[in-house]
Amino acid sequence: MKQKKKKSVIPTYGVGLVWISTALAGKLTNLGQVIGCMALSAVVYLVLRLFFPDKLVSESEQEKANEKTVQKAKQKPEKEAAAQPKTEAPKSSSTGNAELDEVLEQGQAYIRRIAELNDEIPDFKLSAQIKQIEILTDKILAHVRNHPEKLREIKQFMSYYLPTTIKLLEQYVVLQNQGMRMGNIDDGMKKIEDMLDKVIVAFQKQLDSLFESDVVDITADIQVMEQMMASQGLTDKKDF
Repeated sequence: MKQKKKKSVIPTYGVGLVWISTALAGKLTNLGQVIGCMALSAVVYLVLRLFFPDKLVSESEQEKANEKTVQKAKQKPEKEAAAQPKTEAPKSSSTGNAELDEVLEQGQAYIRRIAELNDEIPDFKLSAQIKQIEILTDKILAHVRNHPEKLREIKQFMSYYLPTTIKLLEQYVVLQNQGMRMGNIDDGMKKIEDMLDKVIVAFQKQLDSLFESDVVDITADIQVMEQMMASQGLTDKKDF
C-alpha cells in the first residue's frame, strides 16, 4: 500500500505566531530587527519540526480525510440555513372582493408611476408636491380597502383625476427634458406647476369626504350617550 507524508501545520503556525507577536511589540521597525525575526522564525520552525515530525499515512486514509473535509464543508451551509429563522410566506393581498381588488391593483400601479415620475423631476418644491400626491393617493386607497362600501365614492377619482394627474406629470417631464425654459415650454411647465397645488387640495378633499359618514356616526353616538347620561343624572350639567 502506498504511503504519503503528511506534514504537520504546527511549525508553520509557530512561525506565524513569531512574526505577529514581534510586529505587535513594535520590533519590526528596522532591517536588523527584521533579520533577527527571520532567524528566530527559523529556529522555532526547526524546533517544532522535531516535536511534530511528518507522518506517514496511506493513500486510503488520506482520501477518507479529504472526503470528511468536503462533507463538513457541504454540511456547514445546510446547518447555517437550518439555523436561520423561518420567514412566513407573504400573505395574499386579495380582499376577496374582485371589484375592490381590481381598483386597488390599479391604484398601486398609479402610485408606482407617480414615484417613477417624481424620480425624474429634480425640482425640490415640485418633487415635494408630487410626494404629497402619492401619500394622499395611498391613504385614499387604504381607507377604501378597509371600507369597501365606499368604493363607489372614488370612482371618478380613479377614472379621471388620478390618471389625468399622471398624464400632466408625464408631459412635465417631456418639457423639462428639453433643457431650457422658454416660450411655450416655460408656459406649459408653469401651468402644470400651478395645477399641482389645486390637485393636492382636490385629493385632500377626496380623502376628507371618505370620513364624512364616519363623523356622522360619531356625532350620533355622542348625542345618544349625552342624552342617556343626562337622563340618569350622570352629567355635571345644572339647570338655573
